[in-house]
Amino acid sequence: MLAGVLGLTTAGTGQTPKAKPEDAAKVKKALGELQEFIGPWNLEGTQKAGAKTEAWKEKVSWGWKFKGDDAWLAFESDKAKYYSKGDLKYLPATKKYQLSLTPAGKSDAEVYEGAIAGGKLKLERKDAKSGDVYRMTMETAADGIRMIVKFEKQDGGKGLFTSVYQLVGNKEGESLGATAKKPECIVTGGAATIAVSYQGKTYYVCCSGCRDAFNETPEKFVKAAKK
Repeated sequence: MLAGVLGLTTAGTGQTPKAKPEDAAKVKKALGELQEFIGPWNLEGTQKAGAKTEAWKEKVSWGWKFKGDDAWLAFESDKAKYYSKGDLKYLPATKKYQLSLTPAGKSDAEVYEGAIAGGKLKLERKDAKSGDVYRMTMETAADGIRMIVKFEKQDGGKGLFTSVYQLVGNKEGESLGATAKKPECIVTGGAATIAVSYQGKTYYVCCSGCRDAFNETPEKFVKAAKK
């Protein structure tokens, strides 16, 4: 979803240390701050090309991923112009968010790091060869129905950032005038739209990742929900 440009690598390796069990709650809470990202989005990209403005459309889907004590957010972009997929993690040791983006048609990821500031997720990456700094800013608006993603570049790591392109659009199936409250995801607590069942009772989850986690150990989440 994020077509992109931006962020600093961890010691230049792009690798994320495995989460410790005691950090699991911190990770889930930090990622929960970005719960509104979850779901399918219909975005339109725009980019200046000389005197003209190029435009394209992307369908991006965000969801939760779980593996043991590790939890992270991931996205995939259909017909991506810049980035086809990415993994967003939270690093308790540095209290930073880390986004690994895979450029369309390539296998090596570009790694960005940053934090939430002013309600926006801001991430940066510095190119080791050119010294250029790339910045990505993501935010949601209209009660989580609209998404705005901006990509900027700072030549040589000095001076002002200039716009590279942006992605703007709405969550699929949502209306800007909608006010009805959605069920809560039994796994993460976010707005949920997917029904799951356990022992004859229906529950709801927000994405396929949470659905798989629930189906693997439903009693765990049902017990936690009752508390």
